[in-house]
Amino acid sequence: MLLLAAAVAPLAAQSMRARLAGRVPAAAVAPVDSIVRVAEVDGLPTDPLVRKALEGGAKQASPDQIVAAVAQVASELREARALLLRGGGGGPVPPAEVMAVSAALVRGLPVPLVQRLVAVLPGEPTGPALHAVADMVGHGFAQDSAVGLVVEAVGQGLRGLRLLDVATSAVHELQRGRTHALALAEVRRRLPDVPTPPTPPPAAVTRARRPVADTTQP
Repeated sequence: MLLLAAAVAPLAAQSMRARLAGRVPAAAVAPVDSIVRVAEVDGLPTDPLVRKALEGGAKQASPDQIVAAVAQVASELREARALLLRGGGGGPVPPAEVMAVSAALVRGLPVPLVQRLVAVLPGEPTGPALHAVADMVGHGFAQDSAVGLVVEAVGQGLRGLRLLDVATSAVHELQRGRTHALALAEVRRRLPDVPTPPTPPPAAVTRARRPVADTTQP
């Protein structure tokens, strides 16, 4: 097994450099590869790092800018993983969870509020809860109020996509003319019985057609 791991490591390094070669400046390849290797050892997802490097290459950023951007993403992922380890259930931290928490922190959700969500979902996926909060914040709800509603929903047994239904219900109350405070109060009153989005009628699905490609363009 050790011999196999030793053989795979150089192949992985070659694969990484091959992905970067010709798509980022040559001077950035080795530093980015080094950051990715350290992240992998630390148990961090590495795809976001590679994507950031390729994004910089596509934008014709300088080698220093690309390396700095990749290092920043690695730091954000490391902070997210540490937060999950402090508040999680003690098991392994899935890469998707690290990326979801990192994205929430980058969007500006304060660490204490993220910690509050992680604490009520120990060892469970936090992505839906974070997306629900982001949806409500995007519609003008205060961050702490949005987190509070999601935490209350979790306390009443809602999980996964049902947390997105909670956010949708709050937004619908706004659209009915309620203030943010009254919208939150109404959704709280109905918990855990928030409605799920209606399923499109079969006729609507049957009538759906792929748009015809425009062949008049060169």
